[in-house]
Amino acid sequence: MPVRARRLPDSTNPPTLPDLEPGRLLAVDRARGSARPPIAAYLYDGGVLTEAQFAAIRLQEAELLSWELVEPAGLGRYLLGPLGLRVAAALAVLDSGGGTVELEDGRPVTT
Repeated sequence: MPVRARRLPDSTNPPTLPDLEPGRLLAVDRARGSARPPIAAYLYDGGVLTEAQFAAIRLQEAELLSWELVEPAGLGRYLLGPLGLRVAAALAVLDSGGGTVELEDGRPVTT
């Protein structure tokens, strides 16, 4: 289950997460921006954490307004616009067992 954390604006210390080898490439997104050149975002299968790996995560709770675990169906409430589309496309590939999806601004590229 994805972990979502909202940090205070002045936060400088990243959370401590277990070292994981990335799995297969699920999606490549060419993300355009009005104030920057396009970037490529790569989404890999991060796997499922064991109870021990999950317990090893250390968040700076004093710097968090809130945090919660979010089911994939609820991610659209937190990941807006192209980011939400990108993650949804990657999860669809993971669920289907299909190949890497090519995206532009979170939407599948049609040829």
